Amino acid sequence: MQALLIRPVRVADAAALAPLLGELGYPSTTEEIEYRLARNAHQHESEAWVAVHDGAVVGFAAGLILWSYVSNGASAQLTSLVVSSEARGTGVGRQLVAHFEVWARGRGAKRVVVTSALYRDDAHAFYPAIGYSETGKRFGKPLD
Repeated sequence: MQALLIRPVRVADAAALAPLLGELGYPSTTEEIEYRLARNAHQHESEAWVAVHDGAVVGFAAGLILWSYVSNGASAQLTSLVVSSEARGTGVGRQLVAHFEVWARGRGAKRVVVTSALYRDDAHAFYPAIGYSETGKRFGKPLD
């Protein structure tokens, strides 16, 4: 695999992100993604990146910094990570996570947290393989 370029996401990447988000289980139109990217572009402690290989977007990661009310310091939450099915197993995911970790450290984060849906067996194997430990459960409730 040629060198991978990891760069900040651009609104112009929306069309390339649509199939990736579909693979992640979040089917989205290009217009929906453009709206989300534009809306999140001005979030102070949030960032997103794409991994580009041979001119094609093959991965996406996003995260944010969370400051605690009960302890000193911050955590970084990896909110999205997806690699195209064709590029899985080539190190793209590892490189995106490593890039996110460098970004998080640079903003004062002392740890990274990531959540993963119960049915994502591949993710449940991936994260421990790169040094992450299972530390709890998450709960959700729709508000609409």
